[in-house]
Amino acid sequence: MKDKKNFGKYIAEKRKELGLTQEELASKLYVIPTTISKWERGITYPDITVITNLCKELNISEHEFFIACDDEVENKEKQEIRNYRMLKKGFYYTLNIGYLIGLITCLICNLVIDHTLSWFFIVLVGIFISFTITTLPYLLKKNKYRWFKTSIIFTILVYLLLVSIHAYNDGTWLFNSFKIATFVFFFFWIGILMWIFTNIHIQYKISISLILFAIVTIFTNPFCEIVLNIKNQDSNIFNIISGILMVISAIGICIYKIKNKESH
Repeated sequence: MKDKKNFGKYIAEKRKELGLTQEELASKLYVIPTTISKWERGITYPDITVITNLCKELNISEHEFFIACDDEVENKEKQEIRNYRMLKKGFYYTLNIGYLIGLITCLICNLVIDHTLSWFFIVLVGIFISFTITTLPYLLKKNKYRWFKTSIIFTILVYLLLVSIHAYNDGTWLFNSFKIATFVFFFFWIGILMWIFTNIHIQYKISISLILFAIVTIFTNPFCEIVLNIKNQDSNIFNIISGILMVISAIGICIYKIKNKESH
C-alpha cells in the first residue's frame, strides 16, 4: 500500500471496490455478516483460517494483507508513544511549575517575615537539587555522559547546600559536614564511574552497587560519631542488618550470573 491505512477501512475499501456487500463477502467466506462488520470496524481481526480465501476474494496478496495488519499495530504503537511523550512532558512541566511556585512563595515569605533574604537560599539550593535529579537528565543529551554531568552538578549543589545552612545558622560545623558528605560521595562516585566507564556486566554492576550502598549504610553513623565527637545513643543494629542483607543479595546475584554463564 502506498499510504498507511487503518486495517478495517482497508478491508472495507477493497470490498467496495469489487462491488461486494458485507453479506455477499460473508457468504463467500462462510462466515456471518456480523463478522465482516467487526473486521471493518477494527473490533476483531480475521481468523488465520480464512486469510487465504479473504485475500482471494478481495484480489489482494497475503503480503498486502499482513502489511495492512502491521500498519494498524504500528499506528497503535505510535499513538501509545505519543501519549507517553505527552504524559511525560506534562509531568515535567507540572513539576517545574511547582518548583517555580514554591521558589516565588518562599522568596516573598522570607522578605515579608524577615525583611531580608536568609533561609531562602537554603530553599533555592534545595529546589536546584530536586531539579537536578528530576528534570536535568531529561534536558541533557541522551548519552552515557548524561548521568555523569548530572552527578557532578548534584555533588556541587549538596556542598553548596551545606554552605547555605552553615551561613544561615552561623554554625561552626561546616568543615565536619564536608567530611561526612565526602565520605558518602566517595562511595557514590565509585559507583557512578563504574556504571559509566566500565564494560562490566549489568548484574555485576548491580552487585557492586549493593556492596557500596551496604558500606555507606553500615559505616556512616559510626563515621559521624567520630567526626562530630559524639556518642549516638541509637543502636546501629538495623543499619548493620540492612547492610548485611544487601551484601547477601549482591553475592546471590553474582552466583546466579556465574551459574547461568556456565549453563550456556
